[in-house]
Amino acid sequence: MKPSVNMLKQAVSSAVKAQVPVIDASPSYIPNANFAKLPQKLQDFFQRFPPQPFVNYSAKKGFKDAPNANPFLPNKSRVTNKTHKPLYSLRRQSDLYKLAHKHGVHELLPPMEKTFFETRHEQAKPLIGEMVWKKHIREKTKESRKEKIAKALETMDEKIAEAKGKKHWERLERREREKKQWV
Repeated sequence: MKPSVNMLKQAVSSAVKAQVPVIDASPSYIPNANFAKLPQKLQDFFQRFPPQPFVNYSAKKGFKDAPNANPFLPNKSRVTNKTHKPLYSLRRQSDLYKLAHKHGVHELLPPMEKTFFETRHEQAKPLIGEMVWKKHIREKTKESRKEKIAKALETMDEKIAEAKGKKHWERLERREREKKQWV
């Protein structure tokens, strides 16, 4: 039995009534007005891939036809079980991210493997030489040499006296007696 034209019209009209009405980008409606202010590249991206609150994109690689498939990550095909390249290359991802960051909507983008700006420096491992410098051997042993020199200076007079004999002690005593006193 073929459906009649009236039945098809009723089905279409009920489907149209059930749909959510599309709101135009007039200035009276704030979110769409803000959306209209975004550059065309971002508008196209968000029309193809709705922002984070509407769709939760996976942060891991998944299947290409999954509803939460991330366009920035390589995804597998269920049919061939082969991994496909991401829909957006790293260069295009960075262009999108920088543009979104400039307009303050970078949190709405799907998760990426690539890092940018402050997060890049926060997550980076410091170089070996930046944390603790290797130093020259003279710098490494400086403190211990200072201690040795201080101990040697304390016992210097006794060592000199042993080497030179009684004369040295006499000279030291005479220096103390003849020491000039400034009034």
